Amino acid sequence: MFPHLVERAKPGVIAVLPNGKRFVNEADSYHDFIAALLAAIPAGDTPQAWLLADRRALRRYGLGHARPFPFTPTAWLRTGYLQRGNTLAELAKQCAIDANALAETVERFNHFASTGEDVDFHRGASAYNRAQGDHQVTLGPLREGPFYAVRILPGSLGTFSGLQTDEHARVLDEQQQPIPGLYAIGNDMSSVMRGYYPSGGITLGPAMTFGYLVGKGLTKK
Repeated sequence: MFPHLVERAKPGVIAVLPNGKRFVNEADSYHDFIAALLAAIPAGDTPQAWLLADRRALRRYGLGHARPFPFTPTAWLRTGYLQRGNTLAELAKQCAIDANALAETVERFNHFASTGEDVDFHRGASAYNRAQGDHQVTLGPLREGPFYAVRILPGSLGTFSGLQTDEHARVLDEQQQPIPGLYAIGNDMSSVMRGYYPSGGITLGPAMTFGYLVGKGLTKK
């Protein structure tokens, strides 16, 4: 998801599939975001989504590599990284997004923003969501053109199913017995989060803790 870690949750920003529909709570962890993307894409299709913002949101928060004011998006528009349309229909054409569905999606999301409740994906309902927003606010309408979009493609960051270890970080064999002299910590160790990634850097704490335990244990031998 780098560099789209924070602006996904900002007011005036949403994520849609090529069919023009939202598929996730944009303010959730990027692990959950990509998991939802992969689940929403039909088998055989390229897993991709578009992150959309209106003029006000881009100016205030930026969008990926395109930084907020006083920087301008000119260079990123020139490379094609950032797409722009004076209207939502024009932007949809640029990105090959279903224009009618996108218009309906934005209209529905703008209604949620006006009421303060996202009944589809409950964006802003959790403390985590609100912490990613702007002073606790994560819902905001997309109204001011031009509108902008960047394409999101999933990539590998780390592993959730590394080597199984015991409480001393010793790697276990198929019989769940320690393999002499073999240790694993950090992302090489099967995550204590059991397949989830609730926050960026969540494996740093276990890595330091078990690294300390391994070092301490080796000094006694």
